[in-house]
Amino acid sequence: MTRAAAILALVAIFVRELALSAWSVIRLVVAHDPKPRPAVLAVPLDVRSDAGIALFANLVTLTPGTTSVHVSADRRTLFVHALDVDDEAAAVESMKRSFESRVLKVVP
Repeated sequence: MTRAAAILALVAIFVRELALSAWSVIRLVVAHDPKPRPAVLAVPLDVRSDAGIALFANLVTLTPGTTSVHVSADRRTLFVHALDVDDEAAAVESMKRSFESRVLKVVP
């Protein structure tokens, strides 16, 4: 896959995740009796470059319902606050699969 194709794939995934996350937040906000389950997630990082970590963290933050909070001093963990989490392990895996795997193809 060329870098241009990797960038386009990342943009497409981001737009999809943006729409899905926005819908989830909207449902939570307009629910008659909202019961969010907030969590701070420790996302282990495979991406190592400063640019890659920044891109991944910003993609997470731009997605409704999640905010990147901190990168560990050893740059191996991104801490993310999530508004509503059913399964912490599944949420971490989703971020890694949707964004980080593609960031690795765009920014070495």
